[in-house]
Amino acid sequence: MRILFPVAVMSVAVAATPAAADWRYCLARGPARTVYLSAPFPTVAAMPTLDAAFGRMLDRTQRPHDPVQCPRADDAASLRAMRLTALRYNRQDGETVVELDWTPDRDAAKR
Repeated sequence: MRILFPVAVMSVAVAATPAAADWRYCLARGPARTVYLSAPFPTVAAMPTLDAAFGRMLDRTQRPHDPVQCPRADDAASLRAMRLTALRYNRQDGETVVELDWTPDRDAAKR
């Protein structure tokens, strides 16, 4: 016997299930040995959406840049450790690291 669920019931079940958030920060290389790093943030957004949003903010603030990356971690502590490693590595490599107080939520609120 096959059991069918009404569409409305299935929608409620899907809406009630919270999506697991990733922790991310975004970074991009700029000219003259510069690296831009965002603040860490939790998100359920897809990586291409985040890459594009950080890139648009860099464009809006007239910061030329290479392609954006937004590394992920399962929790805030892991992401902070990853970001700190990237920050230290780039500074030791002679890069100027520019930390930006940017998250997708803050960016959307400014528009």
